Formats: sequence, C-alpha cells, structure tokens
Amino acid sequence: MADTLRKLFGQGPSRDMYLVIGSSVATTLVVVTIARLALAPTPPKRIIRSPRETLLPKISKQEQVDLPYPPDAFPGARDVESPYGTCRVYEWGPETGRKVLFIHGISTPCISLGGVANALVTKGCRVMLLDLWGRGYSDSPNLPHDSRLYTTEILLAITSSKLPWSMGFSIIGYSLGGGIAADFGAYFPDMIESVVLLAPSGLIRDYHFGWQSKLLYTGILSDELIERIVRRRLTSGPSNQSTVQKLSKKGARSNAENVVVAETRLGGDKHYASRDTPLSKERPNITVASAVQWQIAYNGGFVRSFISSIKYASITKSGETWAKLRNLRSKVVVIAGSTDEVIVAEELHEDAGDAVGEDRMEWRVVEGGHEFPITSPDLVAKEIGDIWGI
Repeated sequence: MADTLRKLFGQGPSRDMYLVIGSSVATTLVVVTIARLALAPTPPKRIIRSPRETLLPKISKQEQVDLPYPPDAFPGARDVESPYGTCRVYEWGPETGRKVLFIHGISTPCISLGGVANALVTKGCRVMLLDLWGRGYSDSPNLPHDSRLYTTEILLAITSSKLPWSMGFSIIGYSLGGGIAADFGAYFPDMIESVVLLAPSGLIRDYHFGWQSKLLYTGILSDELIERIVRRRLTSGPSNQSTVQKLSKKGARSNAENVVVAETRLGGDKHYASRDTPLSKERPNITVASAVQWQIAYNGGFVRSFISSIKYASITKSGETWAKLRNLRSKVVVIAGSTDEVIVAEELHEDAGDAVGEDRMEWRVVEGGHEFPITSPDLVAKEIGDIWGI
C-alpha cells in the first residue's frame, strides 16, 4: 500500500493525506452499512399472534359477542398450544357419534363449514372444526404452509380431544381444505373412515392461473412486496365485482386471490348468495363475508398464511398423492358445484377419476358455484348422510 502511494505521490503522501484517505474509507464503510440496514427487509416475525391475543383482551365481553366472528361461535371451543403457535378448535355433538373433522378453505375461518357441521350433528355425528394457521383465532407460524404443516395442525387438534379420535374418524375438506384432507387421508389411511372432498383444490389445471399469479408466487418478488400487493387486492372492496364478473366467464384465467372472491363473493354482486348467507340460525348476523373482512383487518398473519398456502399447499399437481387414496377402506367422496368457475366439475371428475380410479370414487354434483357448502349446507349434509347411511 505504501509503495503504491509513493509511486503516485513521489516521496509519498503527507500525514494529512493519510488522514484524508482513512477518513474517506471509514465514511464509505459507514454509508454502506447504514444503507444495508435501511434497505434490508424487516425480518419476519416467527409467530404472528391471532386476535385471541391481540384483540380480545382489549374489548368487553359484549363487544366480543358482537364481533363478525365471535370467539364462542360454536360450542366446545379450545385453544391448542404448540411450538408453531396456538390454533383454535371447536368440538361438539354426541360423544358416541361418528367423528367428523372439517377443514375449511384458503380464506375463510372455520365458521364457513358451520352449517354442514350443525346439520351432521343433528344426524348424530361428533364434529370438530379448526381454524387453519393464520385464519380466525389461529396464529400464523413463519414456516411454509405445506402439507407437513397442515398435517401437524390436524394431529394437534385431534390429539387435544378427550375422545380417541386417532382410532378412526372421517374428514371433510372444502376448497383448499379438500387438498389438505386428501393429503392427510393419503398418508394416514388407517386413521380415516371416510374422505369427503367438497370442491377440492389439488388438481386445478394450470391454465386457470394467469401470468400475474405466476409472477407473484414464484419467489421473484420479495415477501414484503407480495404481502402489500395481496393485501391491497383482498381489501379492494366493491372493485372486486369486476373480478367476479371476469371469473364468471368459463375458462377465464384468474389471480390466485380470486379463490377468496369465489369462496365469499366479497364483490357485492346480489347474484352470489354466500355474501350475506347467515352461518348460524341462532346468530343470523354472522356471515362469511363479514367474518373474512374482519379476519383480514384483525388477524395480522392472515395475508402471510394466505400467500404461503398458495405457494406451498396442495393447489395443483397432486395426482400422485391422490392416487394413494385408493388405499382407503372406503371410496373417496367428491362433490362439485355445477356452476363452479374455480373447481370446474368436468375437469375435476376427469382428473380425480384418473388419480383415484372411478371404481374408488363416489361422485356427486350439486347445484351451485364454488360456495355451495356455505349456501346449501343441508343439501351437502344430505348427500354425505345418504352415502354414509346415517
């Protein structure tokens, strides 16, 4: 270093020149360090807590009752703690009845399946509902929301019961919950008495996802940027109506967030009944749309869990896993909506038949779109009851 400086400055730089060079180097290092700290993304929280901790302690009991998703929406509420966070579980019905676990969709908390669950309770079933990670009153862990994480949540839920669920139960999954239920049944066939899939994900064909979704969810953009974009889309209110109209055109490519629109019909179109369908006869003020909007506003982990589910959960290309369902002790029950634009009945019938085998599948089509388990719970319960003989 000194020889180089002598060549440049003859006899060598003066003491003052050394000070100037040293100060410049130090200043550059400080500026670079500050820039890195300022521009670096904020490290994600390991666990984002649900409204159970962030909201409920701050409001009165009456205000809790008046929430779009009250914490006592169903009987038998409990919170199951784990290293992944806490998940909300409900369990009720005759203790000696057939045990049935419900897994809801990507955007709705478990109240979306309350109608079907209550209908099966009247048929003598013991039911369990849980809020998937990042939904409703469940925390959001900073882990890929894939088959492994959701399988763990199911095992946490059933082993937290005082009843021996692991000795055998039926599982009903709706939309994303259908993909999760299929995964669980494929790898734990000895635990499962019956798998029922309502408009399930897992076999959605690629053409349904446009280039925008592929850009958003392939890891090119930072997680923070993706969360901002998705949150803005999910909270865009009435502007979603145009999305619904576009999605209604058969074969239209869609953003992954349109599944939220399909499950809840947040666009306000009067033709979509699920928007204002009461989820409980006892509490007619509780609707899916209001509960989802509340969830977006108050569960800080929802958007993160939503995005992670699209990236890692069973949405498409699950044919190999579905093929393992042939090992179940009973046929797989698959029910589709006649006008579903997200899970197209004809495509699902063909792809599920190829994966599971026509002889190992009970196939049904009911009137309605993707939201049919919400708008027609008694019809869905009747179809299931007829197949189960209850």
